[in-house]
Amino acid sequence: MDMAILVLAGGGSKRFGEDKALFRLNGKPLIQHVVERISGLSEELVISCKRKKEVFEKMFPRAKVIEDEWDEESALAGLLSSLPHIRSEYVAVIACDSPRVSPRVIESLFAWARTHDGAVPIWPNGYLEPLQAVYRTSSLFTVAEDKWVRRERRLKNLLDSMEDIIYVPITELKRVDPKLDSFLNINSPNDLKLI
Repeated sequence: MDMAILVLAGGGSKRFGEDKALFRLNGKPLIQHVVERISGLSEELVISCKRKKEVFEKMFPRAKVIEDEWDEESALAGLLSSLPHIRSEYVAVIACDSPRVSPRVIESLFAWARTHDGAVPIWPNGYLEPLQAVYRTSSLFTVAEDKWVRRERRLKNLLDSMEDIIYVPITELKRVDPKLDSFLNINSPNDLKLI
């Protein structure tokens, strides 16, 4: 499978109140839940972070840990800093706050993405899941560079500029994740009640 795993852990965690990636859930950091669930999908594991690079390197010795090159805390900064270090043709981009991410969902998205620029889940109301998606690495980097120069930081703008994205209905992904647990993300301490 020519796909890298990129876990984004460089956000500001403003709503959460502390570093989400290292927040302990059931005795281990949120990011560790994510990595343990999906690291078996690829030999190429990349962690994008804003700070605490040494902590992540110690936690994940086989991962390539890339520190964001810009002061700005955004998913786009993490993508721009990390994508040039990825060798695989495709990359699964996953947020560090999805402790129940499903390997089968990522495998399904990879299958959808093959020969396209990417596969992104879409809910019936049109809401997209750009941080649990699979992209062609070179295409994502090209568009991310363009959006950075234009100061367009929203990932929706990035997707709008990618020519060959497959939007995968959530109903399709229910076949491999019936309860859609994969898409549970922790944005605030209240969300922990859902775990």
